[in-house]
Amino acid sequence: MRQITSRLLAELYAGESSAVLVPLVKLTHANWSEPVLLVRDDAALIHAGEEYLPFPFEISLPDDRDKGFPVLKWSASNVSREIIGQFRAITGEVLGRVVYVLTSHPDVVEVGPFEVEITGIEYDALTISGVMTIEPILQEQFGYLEMTPGTTPALF
Repeated sequence: MRQITSRLLAELYAGESSAVLVPLVKLTHANWSEPVLLVRDDAALIHAGEEYLPFPFEISLPDDRDKGFPVLKWSASNVSREIIGQFRAITGEVLGRVVYVLTSHPDVVEVGPFEVEITGIEYDALTISGVMTIEPILQEQFGYLEMTPGTTPALF
């Protein structure tokens, strides 16, 4: 079950609320001089001392009941051509961090953080899309030893 703060629960259960929950995305790559900081809003937002710039994108959280690797599906507008230029210039995966905050309390993380890895990106003239794997560590090799009669004699 996903953990949600009591402040967000109160806003969700309120009859009326002016609270706005927005996702913040921080993308990093070894070849980039600085991270890409995006907020799905119409105004810039300061979170943890960093300025997140407004950008039109959609992101969906994984289902709590999904089997397999949890992933976030995302798509962004390709109209400004800024983001796609950075993605075209790199090889390897892009690391990211996704959090949800209320615009009234931008330094308090309401949902997340989700540490993600982007390995494949699709794009056309209007959109950029892809999948963010939440737990890429699950794909890593477990342990560094091989199970052979010499290292694990009890198994043989």
